[in-house]
Amino acid sequence: MRRLRRYAIPFVAWMAVFIVVPTLILLFLSFSDYSLYDGGPFAFTFARFEIFAAPLVLTAIGNSVALAGATTAACFLIGYPVALYLSHLPEKTGKILMSLLIVPLWSNMLLRIVAWEKVFTPDSFFTDLTGLSIDLLGSKTAILVGMVAMYLPFMVFPIYSVLEKLDRGLVEAARDLGADDAQVFLRVIFPLSAGGVLSGVIMTLLPALTSFVLPARLGLGRVPLIGNVIESKLMKEVLGSSGRSINEGALVSLSLMVLSIVLYILATRFDREGETLL
Repeated sequence: MRRLRRYAIPFVAWMAVFIVVPTLILLFLSFSDYSLYDGGPFAFTFARFEIFAAPLVLTAIGNSVALAGATTAACFLIGYPVALYLSHLPEKTGKILMSLLIVPLWSNMLLRIVAWEKVFTPDSFFTDLTGLSIDLLGSKTAILVGMVAMYLPFMVFPIYSVLEKLDRGLVEAARDLGADDAQVFLRVIFPLSAGGVLSGVIMTLLPALTSFVLPARLGLGRVPLIGNVIESKLMKEVLGSSGRSINEGALVSLSLMVLSIVLYILATRFDREGETLL
């Protein structure tokens, strides 16, 4: 194995350049008064934490948590029955239908967002096809529908992965012992698929929590989310704005990164073999 270690050098270098170094820069900016673009003296400070008390940031956090939670719940309510149904189909049929869920992911996400934007625009092609005029742009409903459409496959995949490998003998044993369909599901199937559910929740919650392109397009910028706050903080200083907005954006980004790590650790405690973490 030692002879193969040299083949990992390109991967380690890639990780260092594109993950470790940017993370260290975020950490440096979050706890300092140094300007990344203007330079100047370095001063260690916790003053940037005041951003979490700003009304706009509090509103963005509240909107992000509410919409991400609603998106995750909707994806679970839709995705679990779909995964359960697909797991009971013949293997070949199930694989084909699963591939149909993967196909939309091959297209650019921005194109899919623009498509939903057109659907939510009055007098669009959707109106010509159905006669219905939908005017939802700039609302939380539009953002929620768009998020569910974008992230639903990430809920279905891990749950299906677990259910497909479920030992059917356990289900048959439960039925032989007198359990009805509801008891079989609640006491056998769902508990054994909990690892896939947790992975699906994390894989749906995190991108929904940090999304910024989708709410910017479907929400028309009227519904601030934490991703939009980070983008605005970073872009202000890039465009020449005064102050240390990029330091504030770095701190918020670092906080989300810590949240992601915590959720990943939580998932690994339930899925030690990593079978459902795609």
